[in-house]
Amino acid sequence: MKFDDVLRQIGEFGPYQKRVYFLATAPAVLLAFETLSAIFIFNIPPHRCAVPGYPDDTFAIQNNTHAIMINLAIPRDQAGWDKCHVFDDVTTDALDSNLSARDARNLNASKRDCNSWVYDDSVFQSTIATDFDVVCDRSYLRPNSNMFAELGTLVGVFVCGFIADRFGRKITFYIAGLALMCGGFGIAFTYSLLTLNICRFLLGVARMAVWTNSLIIGLEIVGPSRRTFAGLFIDFLWCGGEFLLLLLAYFIRDWRWLEIALSVPAVGLLFYWKLIPESPRWLASRGRDDEAMKVLERIAKSNNTQLPKVEDAHALLEGENNLGLHHVFRSRELIKRTFIVLVNMFVLVLLYYGLTLNITNLSGDIFVNFAINVALETVAYVTTYLVVDRLGRKPVYSGSLILAGALCVTSALPVMLSAPGSVVTVLSSLGRFFVCISFALIYLYGAELFPTVVRSSAMSFGVTFSRIGNMIAPYIADVGILVGGKLQDALPLITMGCPAVLVGLLSLWLPETLGAKLPESLEDVERGARRLYFGKQSHSDADSINKHNYTNNNSHTTDSKGISKEPV
Repeated sequence: MKFDDVLRQIGEFGPYQKRVYFLATAPAVLLAFETLSAIFIFNIPPHRCAVPGYPDDTFAIQNNTHAIMINLAIPRDQAGWDKCHVFDDVTTDALDSNLSARDARNLNASKRDCNSWVYDDSVFQSTIATDFDVVCDRSYLRPNSNMFAELGTLVGVFVCGFIADRFGRKITFYIAGLALMCGGFGIAFTYSLLTLNICRFLLGVARMAVWTNSLIIGLEIVGPSRRTFAGLFIDFLWCGGEFLLLLLAYFIRDWRWLEIALSVPAVGLLFYWKLIPESPRWLASRGRDDEAMKVLERIAKSNNTQLPKVEDAHALLEGENNLGLHHVFRSRELIKRTFIVLVNMFVLVLLYYGLTLNITNLSGDIFVNFAINVALETVAYVTTYLVVDRLGRKPVYSGSLILAGALCVTSALPVMLSAPGSVVTVLSSLGRFFVCISFALIYLYGAELFPTVVRSSAMSFGVTFSRIGNMIAPYIADVGILVGGKLQDALPLITMGCPAVLVGLLSLWLPETLGAKLPESLEDVERGARRLYFGKQSHSDADSINKHNYTNNNSHTTDSKGISKEPV
């Protein structure tokens, strides 16, 4: 008997499990806040150089005299006012003596860099970009700050994954939650770019550590028939956080007050230590049998069921414990799975964030564009939930990723045929829809591929590796600008689409996990691989497998899809 068998008997998703699951995954709302708030708080509004010697200058033209002063001081071309230069000989006296002029200066007149700017405040009262003048020769400061956040994610998810497997999911989750709260408030009250970047690094450390352990705590406490719901509902919480972020950003147009409003809910994480238990699977894998059994007893009591008699919780694992990620390399099957999951997560993150940047750069109202983006993502998650238990993890995941890549690659055709630009936009949007389906599944599917003893470390390592894709996504999104011409709009999509098709095909080598037990040990994985890939079994497995088949034929213990509930 294993954990899944016990959960089937005592209840797979009873009141206690629901409370723990929803509490553990609720911070996904906060993670959406802190991950996507940069779209608003780092927004660079329309701007131009400030008129030298005119302290009351504003981006909006105040009157006719103000318009003349702008014409005299600021170069202008077809794109509008120069954002980075003023005429070299502009002084207050020169402006006063030429107020009768009606036209802009000669464009060939000498210019110099400006050191102050005025911004359009019709949409946002202030942003980080406007407060710290992250424009012109200082524009590199924005991608640098994003790099600090992703560097924090790299460090945090890598380190916290090992901590979670060594010291527990609960303590890692709690510490990361506190870091999430401190980092958010730190950003709101900083007046230094250095301090802001340190806080963003801290948020990066906390962000994916909270996400990964939220998902794992949720998955490890529910039964197999509810695992799909548990793996995907967290994505709907993420979308809920996106919609709430949209509302808050719409009504709060000052970035400091917005960041405070986004950070206040994180205070609730201070009370989590008493509200959620440690994962019973992890407790058993570490030899803490009494604590694991107490959690199982709580589940049974809340479900009005009886906990079956077992010698100890460790017996439910039937395998090794105290394993680290390096034990993956003792299993050829796990090496293969790890490699495929790593490259898939890398390409998925690259495609997801690359297409997200492509959407946010569309012309039009930023709030409308963001709302369309979130709605599209939500529909993708609903579609995933409706089909994944009918069609299986592998065909839905691989098929959607291949379709996403193919749609991006085919965007070259309308460009070459001089079709309207809206055609490329439609192909990009459809590609992003299918990317979101794969993105929703990778955490559920990946978690089901690894045994309990290395699950957190393996998934954390995969998320760490995927952050590289997040770092280079902005550069891929801008690759078309370097070449120009007809391919300017399509080249980024082609660059992201080709790897997506390849890794989608590569993922077909992974086993199907629908209806299968979560593997607990390395032996579970190897046994499942022999049966699923080669139809082979060792002599030591023969009796147990034959017994399982006999039971299925006579007791109908397969699931509703007819899939044997064995580890994969």
